[in-house]
Amino acid sequence: MRKFSVGLIIGGACLIASTAMAMPSFGDWTAPQNIEALPNSSTDINVPAVDGCSSLSPDGLTLAFNSNRTGNFDIYFARRLSPSDGFGPPERLPAPVNGPTTDSCPTLLQGKQMIFTSFRDDQAGDLYLTRLGPKGWSSPQRFGPNINQPGIQDEVASVYEDDQGRQVMVWSRRNGANPGDIFQSVDGGPATLVSGGINSSAADNRPSVTHDGKTIFWDSTRNSDPADPDIWFATRSSTSATWGTAERLGNSSAAGSFDGRPFVSWDGTTLIFSSSRSGGAPDIYISTRSR
Repeated sequence: MRKFSVGLIIGGACLIASTAMAMPSFGDWTAPQNIEALPNSSTDINVPAVDGCSSLSPDGLTLAFNSNRTGNFDIYFARRLSPSDGFGPPERLPAPVNGPTTDSCPTLLQGKQMIFTSFRDDQAGDLYLTRLGPKGWSSPQRFGPNINQPGIQDEVASVYEDDQGRQVMVWSRRNGANPGDIFQSVDGGPATLVSGGINSSAADNRPSVTHDGKTIFWDSTRNSDPADPDIWFATRSSTSATWGTAERLGNSSAAGSFDGRPFVSWDGTTLIFSSSRSGGAPDIYISTRSR
């Protein structure tokens, strides 16, 4: 297992194992449904507050998401016994993960690791890494300057291994002057804009890449109201190829609603995302496809 180093602070962190393998072909995505529609689901996952910016553990048994149900945005976990079940009651993660400021947009990785955005050091928001050990979650470590930039919101990381065995981290950056672009860092090197049809003059944010690095999902306002992004995707033949033309994911985007932060599961069969399609604050929705 090769070591991964991002920036100056998280040297030697192995975020994923060797996984550069082709994924199988898939069918069409099903019509999205509220995640609480899954069998035996808790009814406390989606509440009148904002619930979303979610991800799944590689085994699909843990749902991580942010919610402002108690005031600040905090990170919550909900668990289930099998991929065919709904998720149980959510639990707010204790310190040191959640603190007095905003903690949001968790991405669960292999090895009981999690990347998330926090305002604890920079009020614009930076990316942090924490690991679950025998004594609980480790003190979150802030990624270095190749990833985090002062005064810019760095948000929603996705990690994969390319065809050359390099670790690639993909995330979005935005501030008042820029509504959002998607960047990448290879083996912890300097951030560069993701090439191909991903970035536009509109807001492009919150990416999720399949573990083979050949399909990327994200939310964009390129064809919608600036306040109501849609979900888009692009593909490529290999991780050394440029991303193809962006395509709107039709049945996962609803006119006049916020549809954002798509997350594709490790096996590629499940897509979860935030949506305001039912009215009110965003909730977590789910769509699946067969192999």
